Amino acid sequence: MRETIVLKRLICALAVMVLLGGMTLAGAADNPRSVRILLSNLGLSDSLKIGVYGGYSIDGHLSFQRGTELQARLTPQGIILFYEGMTYFPGKHLVLRRHQTDTGLENGLRLQDGLNLYTGDLHLSDVGGALQAVLAAPIEEYLMGVVPYEMSDDFPLEALKAQAIAARTYTLRNLKPSKAYDMTDTTNDQVYYGLNPEKVNAINAVNETKGIACFYQGALAQCFYTASNGGYTESALNAWGRESIPYLGIVQDRYDLDNPASEVRTATLPRDIRDQAQLNPALLKLLMDKLAPRMKDMGYSHESDDIRIDRVEDIVPHTTRFGGENGVMRYLRFDLRISGRSYQAADQEVSFAGGSETAAPSPGAVPQLSALLPLAQKVSVDLEIFPDLEAALNLSINRNSNELVHVKSAQDAFRISFTRYGHGVGLSQRGAEWMAATYGWDYEKILRFYYPGTELQKVETVFSLPAPLGTAYLTTPGPVPTATPRPTLMPVDQSKIAGRQVVRVTKIPVNSSLNLRAEASLNSEVIMRLFFGQELVVLKQSEDGWLLVETDVIQGYVREEYVSFD
Repeated sequence: MRETIVLKRLICALAVMVLLGGMTLAGAADNPRSVRILLSNLGLSDSLKIGVYGGYSIDGHLSFQRGTELQARLTPQGIILFYEGMTYFPGKHLVLRRHQTDTGLENGLRLQDGLNLYTGDLHLSDVGGALQAVLAAPIEEYLMGVVPYEMSDDFPLEALKAQAIAARTYTLRNLKPSKAYDMTDTTNDQVYYGLNPEKVNAINAVNETKGIACFYQGALAQCFYTASNGGYTESALNAWGRESIPYLGIVQDRYDLDNPASEVRTATLPRDIRDQAQLNPALLKLLMDKLAPRMKDMGYSHESDDIRIDRVEDIVPHTTRFGGENGVMRYLRFDLRISGRSYQAADQEVSFAGGSETAAPSPGAVPQLSALLPLAQKVSVDLEIFPDLEAALNLSINRNSNELVHVKSAQDAFRISFTRYGHGVGLSQRGAEWMAATYGWDYEKILRFYYPGTELQKVETVFSLPAPLGTAYLTTPGPVPTATPRPTLMPVDQSKIAGRQVVRVTKIPVNSSLNLRAEASLNSEVIMRLFFGQELVVLKQSEDGWLLVETDVIQGYVREEYVSFD
């Protein structure tokens, strides 16, 4: 019976090849209103699970019912597609083409058992012995999978609209017809995880700004954006050293700085130092290294045991890294009151007829140190902010040493703050959030602030899909899918939890997955994908951020930053 069913399906598939074999399909990759995204977040090696939730055909030959599950696998001979006992061998390249479907129905693919919908043509290729996936998607649909992951869906709608326009402009400007793809799905370009219909606000923001983009002097603007600029936008020239862009300069942004959700890291330094142990050891060493030669030049001992910091009079950031008055600073000046030991030559007794008297010391006399006494004048030293001070106070936010430094003085202490999360160029997402939520700014006003001198124009981004597939030529029907299939989480025996640390996978998008690896290394084999909400028992926690975890089913390693501790 099983063999008969497979034979019927094969006959049906061959019939489709004959009927559609000469048909040329207009693919998304050929349409300038689409964008091709390298799907690197899937972590592909040699296989890909594909759930068909729309009208799709393969190379114009095979087509499938909604709900069909496929698997593409890379072999030394090329790509092989598996479907319920049948195989299809397209060679080094395979394309799943999307067609029109009835209004209101989902029309996309679910990949690697994920929940989000990838709405576009899927191109699979053998690239250097690894399976590469590129999705060619209509620009507006692509943006629905970008905006809620670049800016939280619970941000004010006007901020989301500003984000949608910035992302649309960035996309249109970065189309590369001569390349294999236009951009990646990571922060190297724009984060993309596919369509999640629950991200209603972001979807509305894309729909309500459809086709609107930023222009400067008749050309698409370079609409970079960042998570938080820290209180000043950064110039494109400073950030990347390529060119000076008139509308991407250094501008004070109090809205970003006022937003309590903006990234800030702080360290506190007391004014009066009763004990040197009050100072951060790494900071104390930096200060002593600078004080020692100064003390020597003034005739004092330069040994650290002979120098005591008594009070911090002031802390001042100064000298911008790239010139000008504002931006990334190079130094933090510490104005200090200190005590030291000065050198005194030992007195010598000189005998002569009739008695003795104190004479001037001879050149070979051994100098003596005075008691530890306060210096009359303050002493100022400069510490380099990057990398010295940043590392000493553990204030690093970014990899590129571009944080802004702020010092607030109180009666008994100084508070040193580092701000800025990201490159700082263009629109600040936290700034836009505060503008819209606190001051009621609309998206046009937000964009004028971050891209001064630009103007908004409408461009055509409407995309037409190929004609619907004829149901008579579809392969055998698959099961009727649920709208949003949920993955089954692995069980954890509650009796194993008592007295042990438990974590949950929460710091990933709800509709994505976390890699469980065989060893504590990003280069290690991925042995399973963990879904949002998965409970894990911690067996071991290492200092480098890896956790050895287990369920009733499997054991492996995950990164600590993607889980929450119960």
